[in-house]
Amino acid sequence: MTSVGETESHHVETLGVAPVPESARTMRPGMLFLIWALASASATTPVIGLLLHGIGLWNFVWIVLLALLIGLIPAVLLAHMGRQRPIISMVMARRTFGVGGATVLAILYTIVGAGWFGLNTDVGGKILDTLFPGNGILWYVVLGVLQIGLVFFGMEVLEKFYKYTALLFLLCYAVLAYYLFTQHPFVMPVATVPVHWGTDIDLVLSFSLLAWAYDFPTVTRFCMPARENEKILQRALYAFAPATGVMSAVLLMGILGLIALQMTGDWNIALLGKNLPVWGEISAIGVILAIAHTNAMNLYPAVTKLLAVVNVTSKPRRWMQPVVVVVLGTFATGLAIAGILNFIEGFLSLLGSLLFPFTFILVIDWFYGERYAEEVTLFYRPAGNWQEYFLWPAPWAVCMLIFGILLGQWKYLSVSRIFYFVPWQVSSAIITGVIYFIGLRLADQRQQRRKAA
Repeated sequence: MTSVGETESHHVETLGVAPVPESARTMRPGMLFLIWALASASATTPVIGLLLHGIGLWNFVWIVLLALLIGLIPAVLLAHMGRQRPIISMVMARRTFGVGGATVLAILYTIVGAGWFGLNTDVGGKILDTLFPGNGILWYVVLGVLQIGLVFFGMEVLEKFYKYTALLFLLCYAVLAYYLFTQHPFVMPVATVPVHWGTDIDLVLSFSLLAWAYDFPTVTRFCMPARENEKILQRALYAFAPATGVMSAVLLMGILGLIALQMTGDWNIALLGKNLPVWGEISAIGVILAIAHTNAMNLYPAVTKLLAVVNVTSKPRRWMQPVVVVVLGTFATGLAIAGILNFIEGFLSLLGSLLFPFTFILVIDWFYGERYAEEVTLFYRPAGNWQEYFLWPAPWAVCMLIFGILLGQWKYLSVSRIFYFVPWQVSSAIITGVIYFIGLRLADQRQQRRKAA
């Protein structure tokens, strides 16, 4: 395991997927909130205004608040899990889905993280190409290199980056908002189409809270450890900080995107910079910070997931994390160049189907099976033979995950009157979680009867 001293002396994080040493677990709730608020406040975030165009401002606010309420419990629990055991979610998943199942899922979710990185880089490339036309792919390459360089140095540097660029980010958006409201007539977004409450809540959750929640432990593992005698207020601050950070950014920037679309015909407020005075243009360039904020929290967890895959088959090397950052970042930049933004709605739908049931199964197994009380070494124990890749409850968890994914895609239910109001993808994940829990209970009761006999 790489020590913190080694990491600091070389200024490059080489921790990989190893447990975070207690000496490095110093992050406070304020920084946790800031990281996730800025991670969620991407230049891409206002696109939710385009995806939900026509539902009206107040309906949008209600949808975001309902999405927060629905996704809050798993998000809070996942945030707390990282403080209970300082390991990433895909290592946690080894005790639920087995080493084999968790490894396959880590590969899949690595691609998901790369996809998000590509989406945001695509938006940033379009902003720069609009402001300074004629360079095309060059802007994508420049953005990719800069963002890869940022993640290369790990969480210690990322904390400082978020802390010292937060004010600059807010100033840039404040300048652009000023020009938006002073150079264009204000038009209140009103409802012009029926609100599909269930579908829209699913969309917001797959765009925000439940798209991020399974990565909360990747950051909260750097927070102060949870103690039995910890004050309730402090525990609540840590637990609620990531979820409230994510959703406050979605609410504010979604409103901005909705209003900008209504007033200018374009959700991307940064594109106003091409017709603005020098300060407006500089602010539009500064919005690129928002892309870096978000993509750091896309690439960094994706790197840890890929390292979890490598860790199964070979002994971790100190140089492995920096190498994976470069390789995966290059791949994700390639997705941006290929135009992944054109497939955003399909990407978000797929994301919800994959992440929602996984999230509920992982949380249920963690607390029902009291994984937080297990020795950390158990999560890193290699499989001795192929059967040990899928020890109980792995077969049941994998079967239920597949069931949850298929259930979430049962499209014809979503057009019935009931599911017009009910978010089906979240509901299917909850149903999956309940069945999974019942299966665990029945298995335990059966085992107890056998012991008694």
